[in-house]
Amino acid sequence: MEPDDDKIIGYLEDQGAIIWDGQSDDGEAVFRFDLEKLKEVMPDLHAEIMADIDKDLMELYQMGMVEVEYDENLNAMFKITEEAEQIMRKLRDNPPPL
Repeated sequence: MEPDDDKIIGYLEDQGAIIWDGQSDDGEAVFRFDLEKLKEVMPDLHAEIMADIDKDLMELYQMGMVEVEYDENLNAMFKITEEAEQIMRKLRDNPPPL
């Protein structure tokens, strides 16, 4: 991690916009975002993350890996398809070499 990254992460932690969530198998820190708080404290970063999520979800939808369902208020909910779940199980059980 770059020194500037440490400062940004420290700032986001102080603001409650990012929460340490453990470590990956290779020792990297894993964080999760409070997206509503992030939107308040760093709107540009929030917009960038949301654009990436939208792009990735659209690609998964086009590949048939996610389905969209709507509730009575027309809020969209994404759910993985059975095919995607099978692929994820295979990857979990037999991860590709790095």
